[in-house]
Amino acid sequence: MLKNILLYIWQLPQNLFGAILVWLYNVESSREWNDVPVYYTPLMPSGISLGRYIILNDHYENNTWQNSINTHNHEWGHTRQSAYLGWLYLLLIGLPSLCGNIYDRIAHKDWPYTESAKWYYNQPWEKWADKLGNVEREF
Repeated sequence: MLKNILLYIWQLPQNLFGAILVWLYNVESSREWNDVPVYYTPLMPSGISLGRYIILNDHYENNTWQNSINTHNHEWGHTRQSAYLGWLYLLLIGLPSLCGNIYDRIAHKDWPYTESAKWYYNQPWEKWADKLGNVEREF
């Protein structure tokens, strides 16, 4: 119990952002993934991991296709990064990941998905999340 409280405080900035997004999107936890609540909403373009909150687009809910499993595991990898880095997570992982995602959507909008995904998931913070989440990509 004390460990969970200390971990929540260690990740407080991202936990607050995660709680605010869950509240703004008015979503309920539909399941847990490796003991982390996962929230689904059509308002989320893809996925985000903020402390103890994983928020995904609702098309990932109840899917067993490999991309859905990879996405859940990748976001769970970000959850582990958050636990390691604490308050530094948003600066070292969250901001670069968000900027990379936005850049990819704008600059690579005409690229095939596999090329865009290859570029995005080869960024160091994304590769680390994949490694922590045991995601193996085929590109």
